[in-house]
Amino acid sequence: MKKILFYLFFTAVVTIIPLAAQDKDDDESDRRENSYWNRVKIGGAGGVTPMAGMFNNNEIDKFLSASGLPTFGTDPMYLIGGEGYGYIMFLKNVRMGGFGASGTKTTNILQPMSTGGTIKKEVQYDVSYGGFLIDYVQPVAYRLDIAIGATIGGGSVDLTMRRHDDKFDAWDTLWNNFKNPNSQSTNYTHHMNGSFVVFTPHINIEYTLLTWLQLRIGAGYPMMFSPEWKLDDKYDVNGVPTKIKLDGYTVNAGIMFGYFGW
Repeated sequence: MKKILFYLFFTAVVTIIPLAAQDKDDDESDRRENSYWNRVKIGGAGGVTPMAGMFNNNEIDKFLSASGLPTFGTDPMYLIGGEGYGYIMFLKNVRMGGFGASGTKTTNILQPMSTGGTIKKEVQYDVSYGGFLIDYVQPVAYRLDIAIGATIGGGSVDLTMRRHDDKFDAWDTLWNNFKNPNSQSTNYTHHMNGSFVVFTPHINIEYTLLTWLQLRIGAGYPMMFSPEWKLDDKYDVNGVPTKIKLDGYTVNAGIMFGYFGW
């Protein structure tokens, strides 16, 4: 999956730049008659926007390291995003729509136990966010636009902690451990969910290949506010560090399908 996302991003970059340069000699009469800067955008589109999130993982890494797990470090998180929009005609070159993205990272380790056998520990880190989208689009050259805007909505950070030994899990054993308050079972799963308000300013460079096909590259900066944390979707969690959230920027490459008025 990581290789696929990288190739999509790389392909979009190396395609947009040469095509933009090549079109400098196309349709000179059209250029003289129509100023790109003053063109009015019409239409709408939807598509897929793979992303790489360059997030600061220092805070969560402290807890992973203290638990004997490998840290996330500076490796990017890969997300899959989706977007749809349409231009509104009463505001020039303004479009509105919706956007969403999600991604996950996992770290685990297999450790020996003092009583014999091994235990596997794992932490899964999931993020998702999205909401209402608004952009202002400025044509800058033939088929080439710059879009500046933002998304406001909601998002979540999910942390799932799992611990499991190598013993056989029998039905009766599982229920006996559950009902016994003095059970020393090493197997459990806990899920913590943080819900946030999310505001994401972004900028995209967009190149229209055909009237129905467009490529883009861009960057954004998701910002999370007002967290509410729950344990196992039910119980309040207190004392969660404020830096356990998305903290950093994203880069994206997208393929959009629709109608792109020139």
